[in-house]
Amino acid sequence: MKFSRKWAMPNHDTFSVPPIGEFVRRYLGASNNSVDPFARNKDWANYTNDLNPETSAQYHMDAEAFLKMLSEKCVKSDLIIFDPPYSPRQISECYKSIGMEVGMKETQSAILYQRVRNAIMPILAPGGIVLSFGWNSVGMGKKHGFEQIEILLCCHGGAHNDTICLAEKRIAQ
Repeated sequence: MKFSRKWAMPNHDTFSVPPIGEFVRRYLGASNNSVDPFARNKDWANYTNDLNPETSAQYHMDAEAFLKMLSEKCVKSDLIIFDPPYSPRQISECYKSIGMEVGMKETQSAILYQRVRNAIMPILAPGGIVLSFGWNSVGMGKKHGFEQIEILLCCHGGAHNDTICLAEKRIAQ
């Protein structure tokens, strides 16, 4: 497994941070069919989605519903980008920004992440890659049949949390 640590100023647009953007573009360059369920205004993937209808994403759905829709259309992807809001506060801000009600149920990040990770499985081709971003290195995990192939730790200095960028390859069905 490859491990690296880089320093860069933080940005709410994760892929605008130079080392993180380079990490994503490297995997996109080897991909034939990619999916980004939390794309915001990045049109890098073949299929993009964001809950906020004011973004440039192709679809504006709940991430889990978006992935299930792709599954129903028999889409198979060799790369999925998993860059959800990192904390309950960020989830709350995303929902409130589009006028959605936000309560404790909606801000449970572990539940959101698990629902989306489960919805990734039917559309990810064998040998496919998932890129996960956040403040932990949980990723898809062995439970789903993945092996870690690369970790980029992006330090932002001061009191900022590092961004952990994880590339995992699907090794089991």
